[in-house]
Amino acid sequence: MDGLSSMNSIKKPLMLYRICFFFIIFLIGVFYWRCASQRDRGETSVSMSSPACASMGAPVGFNNEFGNPETVVIRGYNGHSMEPFITREGSFLFFNSMNDGDGACLYYARRIDDGTFELVGKVRFVNNRLPHLETVASMDMEGRFYFISTRKYKYNYSTLYCGHFLNGIVLDLDAQPGNFYKRARGWMVTEGEISADGGILYFANARFNGESVRESSDIAMARICNGDFNVTVDSSEIMKNVNTDGSLEYSPSISSDGLELIFTRFNRCTSMPEILLSKRKSLSEPFGPPSRIAAMTGFVEAPSMSGDKKTLYYHKKDKGLYSICKVSREI
Repeated sequence: MDGLSSMNSIKKPLMLYRICFFFIIFLIGVFYWRCASQRDRGETSVSMSSPACASMGAPVGFNNEFGNPETVVIRGYNGHSMEPFITREGSFLFFNSMNDGDGACLYYARRIDDGTFELVGKVRFVNNRLPHLETVASMDMEGRFYFISTRKYKYNYSTLYCGHFLNGIVLDLDAQPGNFYKRARGWMVTEGEISADGGILYFANARFNGESVRESSDIAMARICNGDFNVTVDSSEIMKNVNTDGSLEYSPSISSDGLELIFTRFNRCTSMPEILLSKRKSLSEPFGPPSRIAAMTGFVEAPSMSGDKKTLYYHKKDKGLYSICKVSREI
């Protein structure tokens, strides 16, 4: 009897240990499921308890001027559509196929209405031989066409190309010169949008460290002088409320009057991008503190504002497919 009692006394704490162990495993599983579900739904309310996240400062406010989010219809096209650019007069929508670093091509479509376009085809003389990357189109009022290409990056670190767009063809195509490139391994100009008058380039300079996600990325501005784009002396001051240490800023879009800057900010603590809008009262002032456009939810990037400032285009990732969407406002 003493032996049996002794064995029972040993089994009891073992049972308690096992119950505690499985209960802890259950709690870990519930916590992981909730975090994974939240990330899959595209929610951005993940706790930011790490020191890096805590140093990011207070969250930005919301901009409620825009509403009525809609998916843009491009008749004759059914693939991935990314990085839209709407021409200032609204006649054409430029976009690229899946930006996977291997075979992205630039297309354009003719406007039927704000939410419907008819595919014309690929932009001629722009798309290079495979593998290639031609993305992020932009054009000024005079038809000067700009886009990003990695075709000669390993030789000269140049990624911004330009030419003159005429009836679907880009003529006199060449790399855009200037001092806005870092020209160092790992650094790349990843996006750029030209102002309506063609005088100022708003661009993102990013650094990569062997990963698909940028290590750093900031927005800057360069002014044209004798055909070169050179970074303005007040670029850092103008963008002081736009760029941050804790997040990545890229894909700038400038309004036709130069008073509103719309851009993407990637929050590395939530692994989600957001589209923000920053305003100023004059061209000599810095852009003010940005606010997130509340009508854009989920995985959204790459804004482009119409010339009348009433419609804002962007791309959204939903169930693995990138599509161009839009929101609108009254002016």
